[in-house]
Amino acid sequence: MYIQTDMETLRHRHMAIVLVLLAAGLILLLTTGCSRQYVMTERGPQAYYQTSLPVHDTSRELERIFRSVKRINVTAHFNTFIFNPDRNLTLQDLEDRDLYDIADDRVIFTDSKAGTAIIIASTPHQTALITNEHVVDYPDTLIDYYKTPDGDRTPYIQQISIKIQQINLIYDLPELGAFDILARDERNDIAIIGVQHRNDSTRRRAPVLRTLPGNPERLSWGSFVYVLGYPKGYQMVTRGIVSDPNRDRHAGFVLDALFNKGISGGLILAIRGETGEMEWIGIARAGSAATEMILVPRDKDPEDADLFRPYEGNIYVKPDRRIEYGITLPVSMKAIQTFLKEHKTQLERKGYSISRFID
Repeated sequence: MYIQTDMETLRHRHMAIVLVLLAAGLILLLTTGCSRQYVMTERGPQAYYQTSLPVHDTSRELERIFRSVKRINVTAHFNTFIFNPDRNLTLQDLEDRDLYDIADDRVIFTDSKAGTAIIIASTPHQTALITNEHVVDYPDTLIDYYKTPDGDRTPYIQQISIKIQQINLIYDLPELGAFDILARDERNDIAIIGVQHRNDSTRRRAPVLRTLPGNPERLSWGSFVYVLGYPKGYQMVTRGIVSDPNRDRHAGFVLDALFNKGISGGLILAIRGETGEMEWIGIARAGSAATEMILVPRDKDPEDADLFRPYEGNIYVKPDRRIEYGITLPVSMKAIQTFLKEHKTQLERKGYSISRFID
């Protein structure tokens, strides 16, 4: 009798422990289930393009895409003829006259631009890339006029600069090759450049961008984007947030991405909200900037200057553009596709196929 009572006690204790564990598991399951349901309910419908950081690892995809993004450099040499203000020379006075004979002074200066370009077509013999028009453009003639004390422009010429030479280079190909400008649109700041190759191995080193074009009209306030380019010559990916979407007829928008010289023409990617796929929605064009006038020495090698003594040579005033960081103005994919459609026939005649970006 004593043994039977002890066994019943143990059995009751065991059942009590099992019931407690079952109750705890049920509470945990119900709590977890409610939490998951709450998250899904609060999330709501996903935006067309993600408005937050990527939810998956994008490093390998960005590395692959960057193979189609190249660094370019443009250098121009100018012969500048300078005229004293008391001569009051107009453009008509200089027609059919030798500038070497009538100029009061003459200097030669060099200016250089750096940018980014994206491969959109390639064959074993040639490659086509898209970039900003302002990166590859240097006018043949620059004319500066004297101004009144109030800042108004007079008809009298201060100086005329004649372009002597322009050197266009593209990097990260088997040969450091020069490029030609195939098509341009100054108003929308778009240009297509072409490179001729000397050997068939170039095609393996010049992969066409495989990322599909996106729809900038579907961008929203806060859409997350990547920007790939070569600021200051560095291969770099940065990020930005979209503001003021659909600000013009080309579905333009504004980014808070960092902008440095050299990233013009950089690839802008957005991430589809439902699929997580990257899409090409534009190229970086410009950053907000202000112009400052600075004094610089003339005909003086900086390496020969004595930094511990005041400079006593000739100086002149030079405008300098200072970037105001945090505002980037892109060219939208809608404007790019319109440009490509307009020049499709012209490019196909030269052997470039760009249909995948406009069809």
